[in-house]
Amino acid sequence: MIKFLFLTFLMLSIGSTLHAQANQAADPGAGVPRELARWRAAHYSNVRYSLSLELTPGAQMLKGMMEIRVTLSEGADKIVLDWRVAPVKEGQMKPRVWDIALNGTKSDAREVNEHIIIAGAKRGENIVSLKFESPIATSGSAVTRYVDREDKSEYIYTLFVPSDASTAFPCFDQPDLKARFKFEARVPLKWTVISNASATQSWIIDGGDAHAWFDFHETEPISTYLFAFAAGPFVEIEDKTSAIPMRLFVRKSKEEKARQEAAEVFRLNRECLKFLAGYFDYKFPFPKYDLVIVPEFAYRGMEHAGATFLREESILFPTEPTANDFLSRANVIFHEAAHQWFGDLVTMRWFDDLWLKEGFAEFMSFKALEAIMPEFNAWKAFYERTKPAAYLTDATKGTTPIYQEIPNLSAAKSAYGNIVYRKAPSLLRQAEFYLGADKFQKAVQLFLKEHAYGNAEWGDLVKAFEKTSGQKLDAWAAAWVKRRGMPEVRARGALMLPAKDLVGVSLPQRNVLDEGGLWPMRLKVLVVFTDGTKQTETVLIQGEPDEDQTQSRIRVLLSRPKREIAYIFPNYEDYGYGRFLLDDRSRNYVLAHLGEEKDEFQRALLWGSLWDSVREAELPPLDYIELAIKNLGIERDEVTAQSILNRVSIAFNAYLNAEQQKEVAPRLEQMLSDGMLKSEKQGLRITYFRAFQAMAKTDEARGKLKEILTGKLSVPGLSLRPRDRFDIITALMTRGDADAITLLEAQSKSETTDDARRYAYAAGAARGTAENKQKYFDAFLNDTTLAESWIEASVNP
Repeated sequence: MIKFLFLTFLMLSIGSTLHAQANQAADPGAGVPRELARWRAAHYSNVRYSLSLELTPGAQMLKGMMEIRVTLSEGADKIVLDWRVAPVKEGQMKPRVWDIALNGTKSDAREVNEHIIIAGAKRGENIVSLKFESPIATSGSAVTRYVDREDKSEYIYTLFVPSDASTAFPCFDQPDLKARFKFEARVPLKWTVISNASATQSWIIDGGDAHAWFDFHETEPISTYLFAFAAGPFVEIEDKTSAIPMRLFVRKSKEEKARQEAAEVFRLNRECLKFLAGYFDYKFPFPKYDLVIVPEFAYRGMEHAGATFLREESILFPTEPTANDFLSRANVIFHEAAHQWFGDLVTMRWFDDLWLKEGFAEFMSFKALEAIMPEFNAWKAFYERTKPAAYLTDATKGTTPIYQEIPNLSAAKSAYGNIVYRKAPSLLRQAEFYLGADKFQKAVQLFLKEHAYGNAEWGDLVKAFEKTSGQKLDAWAAAWVKRRGMPEVRARGALMLPAKDLVGVSLPQRNVLDEGGLWPMRLKVLVVFTDGTKQTETVLIQGEPDEDQTQSRIRVLLSRPKREIAYIFPNYEDYGYGRFLLDDRSRNYVLAHLGEEKDEFQRALLWGSLWDSVREAELPPLDYIELAIKNLGIERDEVTAQSILNRVSIAFNAYLNAEQQKEVAPRLEQMLSDGMLKSEKQGLRITYFRAFQAMAKTDEARGKLKEILTGKLSVPGLSLRPRDRFDIITALMTRGDADAITLLEAQSKSETTDDARRYAYAAGAARGTAENKQKYFDAFLNDTTLAESWIEASVNP
């Protein structure tokens, strides 16, 4: 019994620590090379880990022992485990593995190139047992410690994605060697442990040292990066109305706030799981689903099977929330829930298909939003919040294809970014429209059922698409997944055919990188007439190139009643992906009549297309700012207002010269101030308040910010929180305001919580001296106690 074995670990061990040995010709390279992973996947199966840990407050090292069961096929006579030891700095303890035994006999294992190689394995089941110690740190470690300065409580949590489990314990750290985990942990008496499976709990009195023992049930087959645990004096909040066992865990000092938000968090989670089970035609794939709110977590969320970890600020708002904040929270809850099917139930075979799980999770989060929170106009929000970052990256020479070759998992973290998280879901939105919603959904259902609790590749999903649609999709898939960049489509002047009452619309497509290659795409083309009537036509651009392989042209014939065309828009309802530009005639009309467009989604698309014209130097940035000053008041949707204000801030702060800024600043600041103080909706007032901080250029505007900070001026409905106060100081620091440093010092003395200290640290980074920038840069590189969340807050614009 592993608990009995673990107790023996507390006594003196017999045996020597594993030593590094010289390389042999057949030894695998460092990291997890693709060749090693393929060999192991072909020869290893039926993997099981039994893991027993001791978690001690303040300890530098995680102490544990484990038993690994693996079945070897013919042609394999060794077991190659991954074990990565990071460089150890002076004063730190070195990770180690010892007492390695194979099938009950002490093994002469070798440690080489971040692997443990155990010779003499037999065909069939083999059992490896070992003991290990690995680091626990406040930053830069797969096992992280957080000490809450408000009550001195300590919390420990893991983050193993993409291949960091092997820095915590030896394992086969590749996604296509799924395993069942049996886990138990010895912790202080008042601690709770959360992991992928449910647990029984017992208390043991051992020589006066009271401690708790958590013994977890064995998991379903999961990849090593999806195994996780969190431990500490968490407060547990249970959803007693859910058909799926569901709990929320939060640190003690945030209990009151979490209880205020728990009902809505549970509602969103319940409704999302119900929607996804229906859409996928597959019940929730794990026995329970816990949400663990983790302070200073590196990501917004991480989809560990049955136990999602969420960044605290993603769930418990640090400022007065707007519609955008509520949308962001729903998005991360829905995204991580979708991963339980796409990523956990079915996992990509290798991280070159990382985009597949991330793209589907984000796409399905907006499908869920559409069903659960229709007031947010999900696909308008998708256009405004998800696509801009993808377009920003994809228009540059530094972009990559969605599919990225990863020869070694040591490089897997480089695959994360806007293309994976933003372009991939945009491709799936186009794929659904291209194939048809029913055929797309049936293919997804087929894919999940065929590969449940296993691994799959993008090609497997393409086969499912082909099966349900009856189409051959090789060329379509290759264009979107293997080609970098994006198309540019511009609806060019109408060809009038009065005898037939027809109008011909030309839709040339080109690669924005001028690298050749085009994209097959289905679009809705919108023609708007001057009397306000509209006409749409669905068209298929097959991506057939002209002679120089750089453009594709298609002409669409539309019925043309005897009316004058106002403008033509090539991507109505935003099913396409790319840069969709207005021709000169259409752009001039839209500039003059933007406020007359009643369709909020279409108006948002026009704002975006005009912004593309700014970035393509077809529209002066000052004209866009003037358009916003004139028309932004009609936008009652907070998501749209923030999207436009973000663009205005870029145009004002980055695109205008000093003289232009000086000329337009008073009118721009007045518009923002009016929105901040006079908008009917509280969320809009807060949205304008945040934008006012970003664009407060004049002495008068900065004075108004100081009045808000001191309480002399208030924004109706806004209760200033510590984050707001430090954000104001950051804005003043960025502008070089003479009072900023004094204000920061005073605020830092009055606000001393963990969160406030992080805000203060980030605000200090805005001080614009070379010495200050060097100080922060040195800390980023050398201070091992500096949490990643502090660094992230300091480098954000």
